[in-house]
This record gives sequence, C-alpha cells and structure tokens, in this order.
Amino acid sequence: MALIPEVWWRSLPKRGEELCGDNVEVVCLPDMTLIVLSDGLGSGVKANILATLTTRIASGLLKRDIPLEVVVETVMQTLPVCKVRNLAYSTLAILQIDRVGNTRLIEIDTPRVQVVRYGKVRELAFEQKSIHGKEVLYSHFTLNSEDVLVMVSDGVIHAGIGGVLTLGWGVDGLADYLQDSICAAMSTMDIVDRIIQQCEGYYASSPGDDTTVIAVKMREERRIKLLTGPPGEPSLDKSVVESFMQGSYVRIVAGGTTAKIVARVLERRLTILLKYEDEEVPPTGKIDGIDLVTEGMLTLKKALERLQKARSAGLLTNKKDGATLLAKILLGADDIYIMAGKAVNPAHHNPDIPFELGIRSQVVEKIAAYLMSIGKKVTIEWC
Repeated sequence: MALIPEVWWRSLPKRGEELCGDNVEVVCLPDMTLIVLSDGLGSGVKANILATLTTRIASGLLKRDIPLEVVVETVMQTLPVCKVRNLAYSTLAILQIDRVGNTRLIEIDTPRVQVVRYGKVRELAFEQKSIHGKEVLYSHFTLNSEDVLVMVSDGVIHAGIGGVLTLGWGVDGLADYLQDSICAAMSTMDIVDRIIQQCEGYYASSPGDDTTVIAVKMREERRIKLLTGPPGEPSLDKSVVESFMQGSYVRIVAGGTTAKIVARVLERRLTILLKYEDEEVPPTGKIDGIDLVTEGMLTLKKALERLQKARSAGLLTNKKDGATLLAKILLGADDIYIMAGKAVNPAHHNPDIPFELGIRSQVVEKIAAYLMSIGKKVTIEWC
C-alpha cells in the first residue's frame, strides 16, 4: 500500500496580537501533497496579510502544476521588499511530497527544515541559487516511514531569547530536543503540541514572535465512512447500509435512528451505554462491526467545536465522550466518506425550510469544509 504524508500544524500569535503573522497552506492533490509556510515581516494584521498572500500565490501556482522554479521566481517578483531593512516582506518554505515520499523542498529566509531518522537529525543536502538577489535553497530527498520532518518559523528558533534563554532556543537547541523527544511512532499532532508547549514554556506563555510548527511523516492511508441520518426513503435503508459496509474503512454511525436502522439491516444488537462521559454529550452505543456509534446532531455539533479548537488549543482531551472520539478519528483520517441521510427529523428541521438549509445539512457541510481546509479528502453522498 502506498504511503501518504500525515501533516499537522499549529501557530501561536505574538503576544498582544489576535492574528498570527505566519500562514500555512496544505493542498492535497491526487498524487502529491503541497505544504507552504510563510512568515510575514513584523506581526499582527499586516504580517498575516503578507504571509497569506505569499502562501496563496505559491499554492495556487503549484496546484496548476507550475514548476517550482517558476513559482519561486513569480513570488519573488510579486512581493515587495522593505526599503528600511532591505528584507522581503515574507519568508517562504515549500514542500512537495508524493505518495512514495519523494520530496522537493525550497527554503527562502526561513529556518532549515529538520528531518529526524532513528533519533538523529540528518543533514539535508541542498543546492543554492540566487533569484532576484535572494538566496534560495533547493533540496531533494526521500521521506521514509521512519522519518519525522519538522518545519518551523522564526518564532520557534527565537523562543526564550532575552529571557529564559539568553540567545533563544536556536537551531541546535531545537535539533537536540527533536533527537531526545521525538520519534516516528508519535502522531504529528502530538509532535507539534510537544514543540509548541516547549516554545510556550521558553516564552513564559507570552510569545515574543509569531510561532508556527509543522510536522510531517509518512504512513499508510486511513479511510473512514461516516453514516449519519436515515435515508430520504425507508425503502433505501437496506441498500444504504450495504453500501456503508462495503470496502476497508473505519466505520462510524452518528444518530440514534440511524444506528437502529444499521442494527436492523445487519441483524445485530444495538447497545446504548448509559454512562455520560461528558454531561453535554449523549452516551455512545455499540454495534458489532461498527467502530463508533454516537448520537446524532448534538454529538456532530460538539465534534465540530472540538475539531476547530484542536488547531488553536492543541491536543484533544482524553475524554471518551462521543464528540471527542469522533473528532479524534476524523483528525486522524485522510480519506473521509460521509453518507448523510435526507430524512427530515421534525425536532431539528422546519418542514417549510428547504433541506439544504436544515441543521443536519449545515453541520455536515461545516465539518466537511473544515476537514478539507486542513488537507483532508472529503466526499459527501446524500442518500
């Protein structure tokens, strides 16, 4: 089975700023994953706009299969240079990784990417070119399943400068930490959160610079199917459940009525667990052959909240409620197939409002949109 890149990232804005001056774009193409990081000059709104402009230009061109060299030259020509500091208004790092780990890396004014293999940070060979007076580093290498790749903005390297650490964490300090504390067995979310927590500690919870950490590793693809809501017509129950059970997937059923339909069609027992792991989230259930059974709308909405908080607040809690379990599975998946029933629940939907404007359709679409925004492949089938 082909490997795919697992990618996760988090950012901390500089103290006193609501927006982070770093920006990350992740684009998943059929045979390639693109990761673009930019650090805008300064901080706050202006830096955020400049960094976002940089990543959008680069990722937009790369999606059109424009060669990397042309993309870099276009970005260099497009972005202005600060006349006072004689610096480009934003830095740029671009990763292209295919499904077997072949990797191309471009770095412009950004801390060098670190690759950890078997507990050692390996040196990446590079070719240096000058484009419009700017030194650009090009690297080509293979990212193996034993490797962890870490990409950071200046805020990580500067962590603790003038405070806990006189000269800051530095490239060597980060490398030592990666060698001592990071391994390929960890999830990218765990890796990122550990590094971010270390930075927060060095900054005494008051970041002096915008701080971003991206972790990448290769692993086998994870696919899930989520069935939520009964089909629009009862006559479709059997065919929908049979379709849901086809293929090699982690399977999730969200919805009490939906779970009853699945249990009936499969002729299996549905057991509802009575213990509340979280008073705001209904209990989960069990059906043989189904990996997770949850309540419907309340759980989906709470799962969406947890998904959105994971980027800013870090790892999800160790709670076992349905919403947290669902959010963790979705975040850990790569290919997500959602089968959403079109039956109308009078408790959630005004019959005078078109189905597309109903609560279920909106929640499903929001979950799908968020997952796609962080590089997941999502397909929705309304049934």
